[in-house]
This record gives sequence, structure tokens and C-alpha cells, in this order.
Amino acid sequence: MKWGLWVALGMVVSCAGEKRVELTNKEAIGRFRVGVPVGLEAVSRSQMIYGVEVAAEPVQAGAWDAKVAAHAEKIVSRPSLGAGVAAIWYKEGSDLILEAQAVRDGVAVSIVRDAPEGKEAVAEKLASAVLENYKPGAAAGFCLGPGAIHMGPSLSESVRINWQLPASGVKIEFSTQTVTEPDTRTFMDVEEERGMAGAAGGTLTVLSERDRTLNGLNGREIRIVVTLPGKEPQVRFTWHYPGVGRDGTKPKIDFVAKAAVSGQPALEAAWDAMLPSLESVPVN
Repeated sequence: MKWGLWVALGMVVSCAGEKRVELTNKEAIGRFRVGVPVGLEAVSRSQMIYGVEVAAEPVQAGAWDAKVAAHAEKIVSRPSLGAGVAAIWYKEGSDLILEAQAVRDGVAVSIVRDAPEGKEAVAEKLASAVLENYKPGAAAGFCLGPGAIHMGPSLSESVRINWQLPASGVKIEFSTQTVTEPDTRTFMDVEEERGMAGAAGGTLTVLSERDRTLNGLNGREIRIVVTLPGKEPQVRFTWHYPGVGRDGTKPKIDFVAKAAVSGQPALEAAWDAMLPSLESVPVN
């Protein structure tokens, strides 16, 4: 695996001669992979496992030194977390924050974890385990892009990645969050949003509302258009899977896509290509 991407198919032409979006790569994040159409750009990404924020990015010369310098007046200690790991504890208000970085095959793997005073050892143990279990190029585990954390599923995992298609104004977000019980409220009906639109003097039109299963996960898909006074109508598509309580391999999942109504054709094309591509990443 290279940077979480796998080569697949390019653009194809249907029998009627119309172009439709096909996937050219797959992005691995957390416990899942999803296809990404050409032109869709990732603009932000975050991951957390065992309550530790973790990221993996190409090494940038001087980046760690700059981070240390930025917190210089707040640093309270520099713990030892293992060979090749740089780490600092600093005070942010009443909180203690641990930040650490290890370089693996040209990739800077970094963590952030907070802790109440006196509980630093627990945070350091978790942070060390996360860094130690990072495997460059791995396609299984908890994926960060250029590699993965080879640790069993935890009860405190979350990911979020945002893409945009600049030419059409389309924005798409994929996120997951472990739950103690299924989330049967988020994006499950439109009545609350209909009321909010009405209170602002606008209207909400439901394009479709249905159950939809992706990769064996039974979720809910809703497509709506919101029109507010003086603004271009906005279209929004959502797909929500409630998750399974206390199961790190089946967190709640949300796809959310937004665009002005003028960008709806591009949004629909990306949406209809991406959702069926969702698949789980092997744990080991």
C-alpha cells in the first residue's frame, strides 16, 4: 500500500455515450477504505485510537523543532518514550498535553494525548504503544494513510476525512466514532431540519429517504434540498450507520455531502461512485 491508495478504474463511457464517475483509487482511514473519484481533493484528516490522536505525514524538516519552540514557555518535561521518539509535556490551561513524534521510513508519526496531573504514566504508556505498533505500508489494522497501527479495536476510536471538488463546490465528509450503544438519532429523519428551515423562513424538500445497505452495514440515506431566503438552494446527501455498541470494528459511520444546487450533478456522480466502494479493513 502506498499512502492508502490502490489503483482501480478510470473514467468510462456508457452505452449512451455519457460519462460517469469511476474510482481511480481507494483511501484507507481507520477501519475502512473508500473509493475516491478523480479531482476530489482531501483537505483535512484526523484519527484517534485508544483516546490518542495520531497522524502520519511526510517528514518536514524542522517541523518538530518548530512545534517545541511554539510551546517552549509551557513545557514541563521531556519524557522518554523509547528509541527514536521525541516527546514533550506542556501545560495548556489546567490540562497537561503530551505530544510525541517518531520517524518511520520517511514518515513522521505523531501523537497528542491529554491527561490530568498525576496520570501522565497512563498517557505515556498508551502513546508508546501506538507509536511502537505503527507499521509502514500496512494495509490492515487502524489505517493512517501511509501505514497502520497494528492494535486491536478499542472503545475510543474516531476518524474524519474531508474532501472537496473545487470546480463544483462539492464537499464530502466521511467520519466514524465508536459508540456505547447504536446512534439512532443522527441523520435518521428530516423533521427537525424541516422545522429549522421553516423557522428561518425557508423550505426543505426531501428528494429521497430510504434504508440503504453498504458492505453489509444497514444504514439510512437521506437526500434533501434546503432553500433559505436570499441564498442559493443547498443540496445535502447523508448516509448514517448507527454502529454496534462497544464494538470497535463497527463504529457509527457518517457520509455527508454538500453543494449548492448548481453542483448537484457533480455531487450525485461522486456520491453514487463512493458509497458502494465502502469496505472494512482487516484487523490483522
